[in-house]
Amino acid sequence: MAIETKVLWLTDNYPPRRGGMAQACDRIVSSLRNNNIYIDVAFFNASAYNFKVVSQKNGKLFAVPLSDSPAHNLNLLYNYITDPSNKLEYTHIVAFGGTAPILALPIYKKWLNAKAITLLRGNDFDVGVFQPAKRQILFDALKNSDYVSVLSKDVKNKVLSLFPDLNVIHIPNGIDLEEWVQDSSDIEEAANFRNKNGISCNQLLIGLFGQLKEKKGVVFFLENLLRTGLQEKIAFLMVGDVEENVQKWITEHTNEETGLKILQLPFMDRYELLNKYPACDFIALPSHYDGMPNVLLEAGALGIPIIAARTAGIFEALPKEQKFLTFHPGNADQCRQALNNAANLSLDERKQIGKDLKKHIKENFNSHLEEVAYLKIFSDK
Repeated sequence: MAIETKVLWLTDNYPPRRGGMAQACDRIVSSLRNNNIYIDVAFFNASAYNFKVVSQKNGKLFAVPLSDSPAHNLNLLYNYITDPSNKLEYTHIVAFGGTAPILALPIYKKWLNAKAITLLRGNDFDVGVFQPAKRQILFDALKNSDYVSVLSKDVKNKVLSLFPDLNVIHIPNGIDLEEWVQDSSDIEEAANFRNKNGISCNQLLIGLFGQLKEKKGVVFFLENLLRTGLQEKIAFLMVGDVEENVQKWITEHTNEETGLKILQLPFMDRYELLNKYPACDFIALPSHYDGMPNVLLEAGALGIPIIAARTAGIFEALPKEQKFLTFHPGNADQCRQALNNAANLSLDERKQIGKDLKKHIKENFNSHLEEVAYLKIFSDK
C-alpha cells in the first residue's frame, strides 16, 4: 500500500504514559505504520511544557501541552497543522479516547476535510454517557464519526441503541504472541518469588494487576474473599498503582485478625510482569465496568486462568466453558461462588483451564486479526 492514507491521531494515552490504553495506542499505531500508513500522533500530555515535534517511522509525534484550557491547546495544535510551511494534509482523523481528542474530532473533521474515526477505549463510553459535562461532547463526536470502533459487542449494542445509523465496528484488542513469551528464567523467578514470600504449594495466589481503582472492583472482590473464609488458602499479589481509598481498605484489613495476606508491588512495565504472572494461580478482573484490559490477554496468552466479572469485553474474551469462574458485576453471591469454584479445582484442572484459555486467545484475539480489522477502516478513502 502506497503512503496515500495520512492520519492525524489524537490521544491522551501514548508512551511514555503508563497503562493499558497507552500500550494499546502504541501497538495499533505501530501496526498501521508498519503497513505503510502515515500517522502523526498528537499526544495531549499534562507533563509537557512546550509543543514539541519528534520524527518517527512513517509519521511524527506532536507532544501537545495539556493545560486547564483544552480550547487553547486545540487552537495551538490547529495553527501548527494548518501552517503552510509544515505541508500537512490528512485523509483521516482519529480520536483515541480522552476528553481533548473527543472534543476536537467534530471540528477538526470539518476544518481539515477528513474522515473521522472514534476509537472508544477503556471507559470512555460507560463514564461519558452518565457525566453531564462529557455526554454532549461524546455524543457530538459519535454523530460526526464516519466509523466508531469499540472493543466489545456489548458496547456496540449500547451505542447503536442510541444512534442506530452509526457505522460501529467491533474490533477487540489483540496480543502479539510471538513477542509475548516467557522463558525458563521467568518460571524460575516466579517460583522463587512464591517461596520468598511464604506462598506454599498448597496455597493459591491470585493476581490483581494494573490500575487498581474502585471501579475495578478490588475492594468488592477482597471483601467477598473474606466472607468465603478462604483466607488461609488464598493470598493476593497486587501489582500497579493503587487508588487511595483502595489502599486505605487494604491497610485496615491486612492483619492477623482477618488473616488476609496481600503482597504489593509498584507499577511495572508489561515485560517485567513476565515473571510475575506465572507466580499466580489465577488473575482476577472483578471490574464493575471495563473495556478489554490488556491484563486479560497477557495472562490468558500465558495460560493463567481468569476469575472475572462478566463485564463487556472481559466476558466476551473468555471461553464459555469458563463461566463458572465468572460472576455478574457486583453480585456478591456469584463472586463468592466463583472464588469457591476456583479454590476447589485440582492442579491438573487449573492447568487444563489455562491451556484452553491460551488456545482461545491465540485463535481469536491475536494482534494480526486486530491489524487486519483496522486496515480495512483506513482503506476507505
